[in-house]
Amino acid sequence: LTTSVYSPASGLDGTPVKWLAGNFYSFVYTDYLMTKEDLVDDLEGPLKRNGFKGYKPVLQREIRRDEIVPASWQPSMLPDLETYGWKIERWESRAKPFGHWSVWQREARYDERHGPSAFSFFYLGGEMSAVYQGLYFLQNIVPAVMVIIQPGSLGGEWESVQTNDSFFRKVVSAHPSGMPQYLLNGGYGSAQRYRTACWDEYKGEPLFYTVNRNAHLFRLAR
Repeated sequence: LTTSVYSPASGLDGTPVKWLAGNFYSFVYTDYLMTKEDLVDDLEGPLKRNGFKGYKPVLQREIRRDEIVPASWQPSMLPDLETYGWKIERWESRAKPFGHWSVWQREARYDERHGPSAFSFFYLGGEMSAVYQGLYFLQNIVPAVMVIIQPGSLGGEWESVQTNDSFFRKVVSAHPSGMPQYLLNGGYGSAQRYRTACWDEYKGEPLFYTVNRNAHLFRLAR
């Protein structure tokens, strides 16, 4: 988890891996609408788009909940259930929590210009705020990069994450060791819309821009 990239409500968007691998080597994805079957099919399926181009998995295994948090653990910060309870209940009732970890090695026919020799990819089926607390709060680790790219783009998120008053931002900012050093922020529509970071802590000029999802990288303001 140290110096990892945290990409919540991410679906199967490979933008963070495509543009950040090599600077970072560990990617943590979470989405409570993803199923283990769909993820494994995407990673291992026969289509050319499946998996990560130029890489092969050298390790894959399921991760149990009790390998991450104690059996009795519950998030310390919970959303206002009076406002959001029905939304969480509706979406999470469809969720099937899982953990899947894989390590990917670059194929011999590609060189370092293609990407790093290897990277870690950890996917959790779960709610972004609870996962953030269970992974990062408990270990007192802050991810190096937070990814906010069109969360809930299919109408499946229970709050507007890309706002300063979102519950998820409150969770992230409450970490005793601070906030991630970088924010990768983007989405669909006009690239100009994402020239300014969605959270005030990352105001300033973007460090770079990608055509994939109009993603801009911002540094945490000092």
